[in-house]
Amino acid sequence: MKPLSVVYSIRVCLGIVAAVMCVLLRLDDLLTGVSLGLFFYLLTYYVLKHFFVAKVEKPSKIMTMGIGAYFLTFAVAFGLLFTLMIPTAVFTYSVIDQTVTFDATGSYDLFSGIESFVWDFGDENITTTTDSSMTHTYTASGNYSAILTVKDNEGYSSTLQKVVTVANSTET
Repeated sequence: MKPLSVVYSIRVCLGIVAAVMCVLLRLDDLLTGVSLGLFFYLLTYYVLKHFFVAKVEKPSKIMTMGIGAYFLTFAVAFGLLFTLMIPTAVFTYSVIDQTVTFDATGSYDLFSGIESFVWDFGDENITTTTDSSMTHTYTASGNYSAILTVKDNEGYSSTLQKVVTVANSTET
């Protein structure tokens, strides 16, 4: 394999490593993530230069070879890994007359636990709780936009909205 092809392959792998480092360090700020990505790229340049400078005809190619692949790999891997950090809101509901039981036990966070469930029932009632299940009684029949927002202990949140149809038991 040609030395510059090896440099290119190493850069792609190091882009993934840099993205994993940013996610594990919880660097969700774009400027901090890019700064770390640049720092890591320059660091790898000096390491690669040490090993490959005598093996290529233009040493300046070591600096530029794979730069696009590195940053593209870094951006894609960071984006994918960052989405895993965000909790996912999931809920089901069952309606009996005007009482609705909401169940958000399907909500999850891969890195940390869900800290709170914020229920907006669509009738100007909002409840924040640590319980994943909630019962709410509506005062009138109709369609309500129920919104669940789950928050984790790192400040990330996710929201899910569903329309709940409530009917009076005496209505036909």
